[in-house]
Amino acid sequence: MICYNPANFLALMFLALVYKKQSIAMLVEHFELIEAIGLNLFFLFIFGFIGLSMHDLMNKNDVPKMGKVVVYFVLFFGCFGFVVKGIIQFVWENQGMG
Repeated sequence: MICYNPANFLALMFLALVYKKQSIAMLVEHFELIEAIGLNLFFLFIFGFIGLSMHDLMNKNDVPKMGKVVVYFVLFFGCFGFVVKGIIQFVWENQGMG
């Protein structure tokens, strides 16, 4: 399954340039893995960026300590939800349920 959007196309072309001697067929075989890794790194970047933005915003506006704790709690459990979803999906796929 290949999704035809610009990011996927650029990733495929980058890999083709890096591994010139390998065939494109091998890259297509591993494209889903590459896409999954890229998506996970994107989520990591987004959560980190949101955390840094919230930290900066709360410091500039003198938010009380309890407010900071609540904001970080919500941000942490949003990220934790994605991690748990990934673990459950991995376990279910290995057991033949997915």
